[in-house]
Amino acid sequence: MGKIERLLKELTTEHKEFLNKMKEFQERLEKEFSEETVEEIIKFLDEDIERHAKKEEEDLVDAIEEADANFDSGALIFGHQTLNDGIDDLKTAFEEYKNGKADEKEVIKYIDRVFILLKDHFVEEEHYLFPDILKLDLEI
Repeated sequence: MGKIERLLKELTTEHKEFLNKMKEFQERLEKEFSEETVEEIIKFLDEDIERHAKKEEEDLVDAIEEADANFDSGALIFGHQTLNDGIDDLKTAFEEYKNGKADEKEVIKYIDRVFILLKDHFVEEEHYLFPDILKLDLEI
């Protein structure tokens, strides 16, 4: 198994773990909205998702460039920037909630939006980007 294939398997496993965690967060919020749960979600996004994105942007991109210096890894980074923008919007909505300028529905709307962005991003990577990258590994 090549370096790229190993990384892609690891990243795909993390996607599944993250999807389960997001489902758990949504179930908790459906039962009862709490600031603690929102703070956990933000921590999950800032730490786990950020660490995952760095692994893709650094480790995976390095491995790709080693295999093919001409491969366009820009799509990967663009997707992460879109996610970061969504996470920033969520943080802003949560701050507004804490200051009495937004309600629970507004915060949940932004959480849902970020989770949808993440799910779509994972699907795009696993169904389109990763298979293209895997071809590079086979050509080495």
